[in-house]
Amino acid sequence: MTEFSKIPEALTLQILLRLPPKSLMRFKCVHKSWQTLMKDSNFMANHFSTSMHNNVCSTIGVLFKRENFKRPDSTWENESESIISLINISKPDGGDIHCLVEDVTEGQLIGFEALESAWIIGHCHGIICLRNDNKVILWNPAIREVKVTSPYVPDVFLSNLGIGYDPKSNNYKVVHISNGTREHYGDGHILFNRPKVEVYNLGTDSWRQIMTGCLETETTNFWFKDFHMYFNGFCYWNGIEQLKEYQEYYDHGENQLPKPVIISFDMGDEVFHTMLLPDFVYEGYMWCYILRLMAWNESVAIFGRDFGITSHESWGLWVMHDSGVGAGCWIKQFSLVTAMGIEKLLQFWKSDEILIVSTERRLVSYNLDTEEFKYLTANSMDSDSFEAIVYLNSIVSINLTREATEINISREATELP
Repeated sequence: MTEFSKIPEALTLQILLRLPPKSLMRFKCVHKSWQTLMKDSNFMANHFSTSMHNNVCSTIGVLFKRENFKRPDSTWENESESIISLINISKPDGGDIHCLVEDVTEGQLIGFEALESAWIIGHCHGIICLRNDNKVILWNPAIREVKVTSPYVPDVFLSNLGIGYDPKSNNYKVVHISNGTREHYGDGHILFNRPKVEVYNLGTDSWRQIMTGCLETETTNFWFKDFHMYFNGFCYWNGIEQLKEYQEYYDHGENQLPKPVIISFDMGDEVFHTMLLPDFVYEGYMWCYILRLMAWNESVAIFGRDFGITSHESWGLWVMHDSGVGAGCWIKQFSLVTAMGIEKLLQFWKSDEILIVSTERRLVSYNLDTEEFKYLTANSMDSDSFEAIVYLNSIVSINLTREATEINISREATELP
């Protein structure tokens, strides 16, 4: 312990900031001061910022959940099981991609049964949001913390959710959007009311309802479909703009069909905004069902099918420039033509490496420059039921008091390089 005390404090801090969360959790027992340090909000923030901008990508993680049959002749009703895998990915500059796969099993952490039956929603700063029918679950896989939010059931069944960080209050929030009510009349006339929104505050472990007047115009309402990401203080969903009043669906004219849009939520001001997709999306409406909002090189981007380019399967990346609230234009960055079938787009984990799930139901990293791909897991999946997200490992705790969870991220940015 005498030798330990001779290590300069500043040097010790710099070493600890560069260690992965798993190592830090083990080293808490080395010295009482280290345990105190790792619970400090400033250290959490600095560690996350260091990980986010460190070229050594050992902190990039993938949460992979799938349903597998226990036996070849099994049926869903009695012989399926949920398998949750955590994959750490690293690629030293100029080196090969390495991955370490760990299946999470019952007994490894308290609250596993809540995760096993939940759907993955999204992530923010290493905290993953999941839900089952009427519970919101927060999980930090890197430090093995699970939290079921305080009891609150705004609907019989939870609708759309999102998770993000509020830089103004230095806190994490979960947004819940309930589907608006609809009124049917005998003549087939339908009236939709705007959605209802509640916000969960991690620091106070409480829910509250907020105003949603910005989710409607004089004649239309905005509806949410899928949560895609948190980025730079905003949560993003794909959604639609729909008339408040109309006849049954089969009586719609072309100008009455739902219009695809992007819906964002300012986590600090707690106000929703909308933006249009690239112009050509509205010429081929079905395209909007196979796009993925992503963060790419510090910008909001769309990665999705690019029809009409070649006879092969083609994908493109469009980046939002001049992305002020409700404004901006989309500029195409590149097209990707690959003979490998893409089942699901996940995320860029480096500026030139994108993770996808192939039609073979395997996790693949595809390099945009070399056009090479590498399978990251040895085992394929037995079924079509899978979920996966890419996140950055962190030591941000979800079980601390408000004071301890108030952290300042010095440079808000995407979790991925």
